[in-house]
Amino acid sequence: MSDVITEYRIARALKSGPPAIREGAKVVEMGADGTLTVLREGTNGWTCMPGVETASADMCADEMGMQWFMDIMAKKPRPTNTSPGLIYMLNGAVQHSYTDPFDHSSPLIPIGPHWMLMWPFTAEHTGLSTVMRDAGTMIMFAGTPYAHLHICGDPWEGNEYQPAVEAVWTMTYKPQKPPTQRR
Repeated sequence: MSDVITEYRIARALKSGPPAIREGAKVVEMGADGTLTVLREGTNGWTCMPGVETASADMCADEMGMQWFMDIMAKKPRPTNTSPGLIYMLNGAVQHSYTDPFDHSSPLIPIGPHWMLMWPFTAEHTGLSTVMRDAGTMIMFAGTPYAHLHICGDPWEGNEYQPAVEAVWTMTYKPQKPPTQRR
């Protein structure tokens, strides 16, 4: 691969994670057979990779998140990570299914920027939705060993609280019920 293409792929992979991890992240590329080729060595325990349009998304993962990802790519019956993992896909992604971790034939579902906590979560215990959302949180692959917390949106959006700032109370409203239904 030419140096220009390699540098572009490294830059694209790094943009999928937060700025705080980019500098020290290792960058790898996954071949069709699942082997990883190192494009850039890293120092902070994070691994980022450029995706392939219909096979995998640009992502950055910690060690346990990477273990989970390699397990699902190998179609293991269940993930082998021994503690929670974290994966960022801040460039967005496409997914064939949000219910079947091994579906690679259904029409692609576009997903905006998101991040995931790779650890067994159940809708019954969390009360969270199991339906793909364009914002908020859901349990992806619910009812399978690969169920995990899927959070759409950038975790660094919004204003930070600092002692010198003014807190603003923001409320939302819904239509009021007619007086006969308020009882």
